[in-house]
Amino acid sequence: MFLVTTSTYPLTKANEIAAKFQKAAAAPLPSFLKRLYTLNTAGGEGIKVLGIYQVEDDKVPAGIKELTRYFVEFYDVEGFKYLLETMLTAQESIPLLKR
Repeated sequence: MFLVTTSTYPLTKANEIAAKFQKAAAAPLPSFLKRLYTLNTAGGEGIKVLGIYQVEDDKVPAGIKELTRYFVEFYDVEGFKYLLETMLTAQESIPLLKR
């Protein structure tokens, strides 16, 4: 299964977020949670960051807790928002459609 995070923040907070990211990213993730990609784009009203993590199916609750703990570091940045979603691949979800 995958955990996908989408975070946004104002352009004016980029330096503050970068400093917090370096601090937060210095701590290794647990072995059951693998960061596959961190992608970002800027423009309009701010910066958007997409994080894609692979997690063992039986460790999804622990993965959610771990990523929530990670994002707590950013809560005090004005304008910072994030969304954490669980996602399946098409191969994982298609069998669930069968009755």
